[in-house]
Amino acid sequence: MLGSRDRRRRGQPMAACIVALGLSAASAASAQSGGEQKAAAEALFRQGKQLMIDGKFSDACPKLEQSNRIDPAIGTLLYLAECYEKEGKTASAWATFSEASSKAQAEGQEERAEMGRSRAQALEPKLSRLSLQVGPEARAIEGYQVMRGGKRVDASLWGVPVPVDPGQYEIAISAPGYQDYTMSVRVEGEGKTVEARLPALIQAEVKAASTPPPEASPTPVAPPDTKPGPVVDRGSDDGSGQRTIGIIVGGIGLAGIAVGSVFGLQAISKNDDAEKFCPRGTECDSQEGVDLTDDAKSAATVSNIAFGVGAAALIGGLVLYLTAPEKQQAAFTQRKRFQVAPLFGGGTTGLGFQGAFQ
Repeated sequence: MLGSRDRRRRGQPMAACIVALGLSAASAASAQSGGEQKAAAEALFRQGKQLMIDGKFSDACPKLEQSNRIDPAIGTLLYLAECYEKEGKTASAWATFSEASSKAQAEGQEERAEMGRSRAQALEPKLSRLSLQVGPEARAIEGYQVMRGGKRVDASLWGVPVPVDPGQYEIAISAPGYQDYTMSVRVEGEGKTVEARLPALIQAEVKAASTPPPEASPTPVAPPDTKPGPVVDRGSDDGSGQRTIGIIVGGIGLAGIAVGSVFGLQAISKNDDAEKFCPRGTECDSQEGVDLTDDAKSAATVSNIAFGVGAAALIGGLVLYLTAPEKQQAAFTQRKRFQVAPLFGGGTTGLGFQGAFQ
């Protein structure tokens, strides 16, 4: 059909044989290895040729490919191109016929050169082509890379209708700092050109590095409760009710502080009056002085209690008021947790407030 796989010219000069006789033993060993390669290539060629005769082209083509890799030969290329054509791989057949024609032309094998050229020309109108269209926005992305079937497509081929074998192709697009994109394109139909428009990529999300919070000073004696507070579904509540309660409780606290202040002043006044009858540091023998001292102590006790209750109510009212949800937050479910703890250290004594919003 296409002749032998042998690509050597006939009529080699006899001088070549004479020169070969002068090769060293090492060269002879190398020639023996080369002979084994040629034998393996010939065996694969014959298997592939027989499989083609049996119509098993999908099995025959790999045999011929391997034979040509081991020992390239024009005859093998012509058979391989024929196999590709029978298998429906028109682009591979066209390219292989063209390659065989060029090599035969260089070897002076005009008959084979003409055969390869004519077969390639006959296939050209049947070629299917795939054009990968990359727009300006995508081209502007640094490192934009296109892969077709696992092989990189050079930027010079973007937008060029390239002959391809009919079938399904996976197009993978990537660029540093962008999300990868994969698309599938099917090419079919003789003489058809399929255009695949490749999109610009979407930038990948960058996760911000978390920064540990600075240590607070002074530090609360009691560690905060890290357990999440109960989930409160506030629905459509705008927080006005909680703020009202906070104002009322805070008002009670102010009243308690006011009462404590009044009794505190009264305790100071009675104590001053008692010192007129019973000077400090002396034994008191005046009943009126003793009564004034007792009244001062009672007023001081009431003042301390009123101050304590008032301060607690004022703090509670303030917390209720400040933790009430805002109007724009009413539609969300929130978790809030507040703590009050004593603070000591660094010359500071007082109350600390901690709040967590989730």
